[in-house]
Amino acid sequence: MNLNVVLAIFRKDLISSVKSKNLLIILLTPIFLSVLFNSTVSLTDNTIVPIAVYDKGSNADFIEYLSSRDNYDVIIADSASKSEELLYNQKVAAVMLVPEGFSADIKNGLNPSLNIIVNPYEAKSAAFLQTYKDIIMDFAEQKYPVNVILNTLPEDLQSRFNIPIWIMFTVVFVGMMVLPNTLTTEKEKKTLDAILVSPASEKDVIYGKSFFGLFLTILISLVIIIINRGFVGNFLSTAVFIILGSAVFTGLGLLIASYADNYSSASLLSTIFMAPLILLALLADLSQEIEYIAHLVPSTYVFYGIKSAMLNNSRISDLYPEVGILLIFNILVYALTFRVLKKKRDI
Repeated sequence: MNLNVVLAIFRKDLISSVKSKNLLIILLTPIFLSVLFNSTVSLTDNTIVPIAVYDKGSNADFIEYLSSRDNYDVIIADSASKSEELLYNQKVAAVMLVPEGFSADIKNGLNPSLNIIVNPYEAKSAAFLQTYKDIIMDFAEQKYPVNVILNTLPEDLQSRFNIPIWIMFTVVFVGMMVLPNTLTTEKEKKTLDAILVSPASEKDVIYGKSFFGLFLTILISLVIIIINRGFVGNFLSTAVFIILGSAVFTGLGLLIASYADNYSSASLLSTIFMAPLILLALLADLSQEIEYIAHLVPSTYVFYGIKSAMLNNSRISDLYPEVGILLIFNILVYALTFRVLKKKRDI
């Protein structure tokens, strides 16, 4: 390995990324998304939830009671379809379809039905689902048979559960979006050909590019950890999985760029492969079938390792299988990347 060549490639890529607006946007995307997500998912007790209510008749006292609640912004709809339209257009977070005589039935001790529609992807719907039963119980002047005390985690603790997600996203995103950009740009400018015909070896190119990818991924991961106060758990284990994951996806990015002829095709291939890699790691717990497939991709082991290290304080000795599998992925990816670049030198 020619250290001077490796450092020269690293320095050139770093300068190019600073000068390129597109690369800067790509690099800042994980940080921006982590800050934006954490600022939108936290709901406070003062959250005002807009709801649409359609009264089928004789429920003026119930509607008035709902309107008097400080945490509800009640919109009276003319019909069931109008109220649902408000929900579909994201004007409200929930819909209440109140049947005729609902109030009278409650006062007479009957058990009437109440049709409620929510949007599960709307954050304020969660606040509505936490409160509507209590409000109906208050209106009926009834009490639960037990006193339930519900506490939520402080915002700084809530954000910690999301840090492994954003670090895994950073590892995959930077490796498979930034590295193909740098390599295909050199192809288009013919600078890669100059490197390959120079005394620099294929290994020097791989080491230089990988060093650049590792540097960026670790830097952005640290920024996300600092912003979200995520120095928790076993930081050594977390760092090991960040480094191993960065190396794998940097190699995959280089491999994609080695096959692609230009930046556009490399970006398309990166996007196609990147989406399932991220989703499989996140959705592995949904079903056994998805879990089986998820174990075929390295992002799953990166995500599990970081999550175990940060949330369960797991040590490297507790995560030997995941570390070993990531090492195998690294060997396979870089062996294939080296072979592809070697063929290009021979052509």
